[in-house]
Amino acid sequence: MSTSETSQTVTIIGAGVGGLILGLSLKKNGIHSRFFELRDPDFDFGGAIMVAPNALRVLDAIGVYSRVKSKGYEFDAMTYMTEPDHKITGQYYFGKKDLYDYDCLRIPRKSLIRELREMVMEAGIEIEYGQKFMKIVREDIDGVVFELADGRQERADLLVGADGIHSKVRSHLFPDIHPIYSGFMGVTYCFPRANLPVPSADFPLPVSIFGKRGAFVMSPQGVDGEEIFAGRQYKYDMQDRSGWDALLMRKDELIDLHQRDKEEWSPFVQAAQAQISTPEAHSMSIWPYYFVPKMQCWHSKTGRVVILGDAAHAVPPTAGQGANQSFEDSYSLAQVLGKTFHQGQKDLPEVLEAWETYRLERMDLVLALTDQVTYVRMSEEERAALPEEKRRQVQERDTLVSDLSWLYNIDIESDVEILLGAVSAP
Repeated sequence: MSTSETSQTVTIIGAGVGGLILGLSLKKNGIHSRFFELRDPDFDFGGAIMVAPNALRVLDAIGVYSRVKSKGYEFDAMTYMTEPDHKITGQYYFGKKDLYDYDCLRIPRKSLIRELREMVMEAGIEIEYGQKFMKIVREDIDGVVFELADGRQERADLLVGADGIHSKVRSHLFPDIHPIYSGFMGVTYCFPRANLPVPSADFPLPVSIFGKRGAFVMSPQGVDGEEIFAGRQYKYDMQDRSGWDALLMRKDELIDLHQRDKEEWSPFVQAAQAQISTPEAHSMSIWPYYFVPKMQCWHSKTGRVVILGDAAHAVPPTAGQGANQSFEDSYSLAQVLGKTFHQGQKDLPEVLEAWETYRLERMDLVLALTDQVTYVRMSEEERAALPEEKRRQVQERDTLVSDLSWLYNIDIESDVEILLGAVSAP
């Protein structure tokens, strides 16, 4: 990894988690970057991120992990239970230090972003807030000219869209690709852990409890696990942006969704459901589940415009790998660009194609894992409703869950050396 500077610079659209990690990773590889971010610097990013060992390796490599470890809650597994007997049916490991070097870190998104932005500023990387990307004006093998909402035009040697599932940069590359609503949304909230009457002192948390109407999830969060994040998913009609915003404001409707079937749950789950309407409840949120149709290419023909993270792929939340895969995207792309720019590689599209092949193969496995975890969490009735072909495909990949070393023990540096070696081979 070179520490010398290259004359090539990268402009990043979006200063969220994935984009910030890209900027810091580029700096580590001797490439300067800058950001254009739509939201104001004081925007309150709600929710928390489950940072698994594969993503923690990235944070460790760029010096972030030591700064954020104390800001989150560490745990290893989510326990699955049935209602109403609370019989344990399995566990899914989000981390396990003795196997994967790290436990999982559940950290508030705003805490992680705040720390990343501080590190970006310390590295001398500029973030322009309140700037909306509008379009690519032109691009060629030497760079990109793009336009912001205020009419200003800027130039970049390479532009990366890290602007989320509704990416405007993606719309430049693939104008006919749009996010698709799955028909489900999550409704979540937080409350003090002291208000949760756990059945026993050794009751496992986090837990996903399965009843007739689906799963009710509870997870400690906060540095000492002092509060509980709780939620369920529901079928719900698709809304536009303004519709989702309006729904979030209708707190009574969201409370009713949680409590309308409370008689069908055990007293323990009912007690957690009741917390949503107490004065101590906070951070009530909705999460519409969208996905992006698979694309075989994440860059423009010149190689000077690239997308990553949710702009390029969207992972359902079941296995907790959505944000984690954006970490991998960012770190691996920075490695590829660092070695390519410093070595004077002329055929940037060829290098990016090799990187995309590597990442797409990885995403195929992650999506198969997500299907498998979803299958494990289904009731027998829900499994029976799946098409036979789908059941067979999911069952054939069950080893993805039983041994997660392929996911958590990734060596991105070694992988990049191999893929770049294949590109340069005669």
